[in-house]
Amino acid sequence: MRSLLKLLAVLFAFAGLALFAASRFLEGPEPLGPRDGLALADAKIWGYQLQRLKADLIPNEVELLVTDYSRDGTRAGVWTAEDIATLRRRPDGRPRIVLAYMSIGEAENYRGYWRPHWQAIAPGWIGPENKDWKGNFAVRYWQPGWQKVIVNPAPSVIQRLGERWLPSMFPRPYLDLVLEAGFDGVYLDKVDGFEDWQSERPEAADDMIAFVAAISRYGKARRPGFLIVPQNGEALLEKRSYLAVIDGIAKEDLQYGANSDGTQNTPDDVASAALALNLAIIAGLPVYQVEYVRDPALRLMIQKEAQRLGYRVLFANRELNLPPERVEQLPEAEALSIDAAKQGSGPIPTLSPADGQRAPGLAPVRVP
Repeated sequence: MRSLLKLLAVLFAFAGLALFAASRFLEGPEPLGPRDGLALADAKIWGYQLQRLKADLIPNEVELLVTDYSRDGTRAGVWTAEDIATLRRRPDGRPRIVLAYMSIGEAENYRGYWRPHWQAIAPGWIGPENKDWKGNFAVRYWQPGWQKVIVNPAPSVIQRLGERWLPSMFPRPYLDLVLEAGFDGVYLDKVDGFEDWQSERPEAADDMIAFVAAISRYGKARRPGFLIVPQNGEALLEKRSYLAVIDGIAKEDLQYGANSDGTQNTPDDVASAALALNLAIIAGLPVYQVEYVRDPALRLMIQKEAQRLGYRVLFANRELNLPPERVEQLPEAEALSIDAAKQGSGPIPTLSPADGQRAPGLAPVRVP
């Protein structure tokens, strides 16, 4: 009888310890200190490099840097908190904003969250592979399975215990890793992925807004001031609920390259995108523009139009593996007035290399 009582006492003790451990995990990740440094609205010169980044090759003038969470995209190559702290300080001591690139409309098979068996037995939320970017798969982003890969505000006890003792089987949500590495915010790619699902799911746009809102709520709750900057998907700016949860927006290929590199976009496409982006300007949110063109004349002309509209433009190669370039402000560029933006009356001229060559007094774009 005494032996039985002792055994029961030991079992109760272990059970109590297990419940105590579980209760700690139920509390979730600890809050982080508020973000400090430069305000996003003050970051006018920016850089965008996802591969082969070296801190000493980033121009001092770059006030906002978008880079990958990892040096090579894998779990093994992640930046340390010390690395991010170095990137957040420019050579002259002034602060720099550093955003982590995060695709939320595609899953990438080289990421730490990717499970090897997904290639053969894919979860239901994984869609077709991107024909232009091998290893990237469209996702049904409204499904909980994918959302928990990115952000999981209410993880189960099993998930918490797994993260602690079996991290290879229970990877932590991507957003928690980014937050704890010290990034100022996230740069959300493939937000426009909702366009690919609208025929299958009419509410796809609202689903994307809800997903971005969940990322924003969690990120700002853990680190007050955490920045949310989506790339593309500017049609969502028509919803006030979307404007309320983001801090700025970026747009690729506004003037050139929407259909193929080096090809000028149609005036209607440019005007439609610009009118949507102007809704961000009206709301007081900065607009960042990236164009993948090399021709100096085209760059001059694109830059002039971007500054007239109030956008913050940069030029890069599409692989995003070269150091950011310095883009000098054009002193005579005209900013688009808020009244013109409200009326949608800002002209979006058809641009050509000849226009860039005829423009007098334009400063060259310097490459470091």
